[in-house]
Amino acid sequence: MDACVLCQSSLSMAVQVGVRYASEAEVRRCADCGLVFLLPRPTVSELAGYYAEPYRAEYNELPVPERYQVDLDEARVRVRRLLPLLGPDACLIEIGSGSGAFLDSVRPYVGEVTGVEPDAASRNWIAGRLGLPVVDQIADLSRLGKTCNLMVLFHVLEHVPYPVEFLRSLGQFLQKGGRMVVELPNVDDALVTVYAVAAYQSFYYQKAHLCYFSKDTLARALKLADFSGAIEYIQRYDLSNHFRWMLTGRPGGQGYYSHILSPSLCAAYAEALIDSGHADTLWAVVQAIGNNETERPGAQPKDPHSSTGPVS
Repeated sequence: MDACVLCQSSLSMAVQVGVRYASEAEVRRCADCGLVFLLPRPTVSELAGYYAEPYRAEYNELPVPERYQVDLDEARVRVRRLLPLLGPDACLIEIGSGSGAFLDSVRPYVGEVTGVEPDAASRNWIAGRLGLPVVDQIADLSRLGKTCNLMVLFHVLEHVPYPVEFLRSLGQFLQKGGRMVVELPNVDDALVTVYAVAAYQSFYYQKAHLCYFSKDTLARALKLADFSGAIEYIQRYDLSNHFRWMLTGRPGGQGYYSHILSPSLCAAYAEALIDSGHADTLWAVVQAIGNNETERPGAQPKDPHSSTGPVS
């Protein structure tokens, strides 16, 4: 049995056999540290080939221009959440840029942006239509001598087989005092744990996600990679979405009952999930240990999670 990539324990328990797009894959939970992971693990070359093209086709992704439009609302929410870290002196690198919606949304708020995106069609759109700098692989950042004081990874870490080594490798691109922001799914999501919706579990565990983190296991991974900072819960999907999953076993319920569910009720529900640790998403803002410079001039010392609405 493959050892846990966080604690190297060889003891693990089966969670589920068969995941979305891989009926032979097995979901396991480490008996010692609690990390949830997928087996068998793909090789580096297998992953490179998968994300070069088949990944987008397998997940029936929309053409890049349409994905860009769909992604804009959440991109603006992320910009709003990051505002305290932004400013004209901010040099930002996004790992896994997708359609480029975040890079395009954040560029008015920073001095410089660079994207890393392995999908050729997405890179062509980002460079050609959006006019933004983007490279194929993280190794290209070294070749170009790129560094930054803000690096963001939105739903990337769960895609890599060895997260500690991956995070550590990114540290070389952070300038002194620079911050890394990591957003990824919370394995303690209420639909997975509290409600245990079978249809959602079959949807949630998937071929492309190799590791599933809780707040504790993400903190452990970051510490092992020599990062420290704060990890928060955020709730991306609303009460309507949860109702639809429980009633129909299908995705796509965001806002479905907004005509009868008040914003205050939905906000209270999201807050309850956050308070109990069962929100759907983790959000970490960290620095390299021993690399904690004072705040950049102009940075506002306030909670980066205090606003989550779209940028106006």
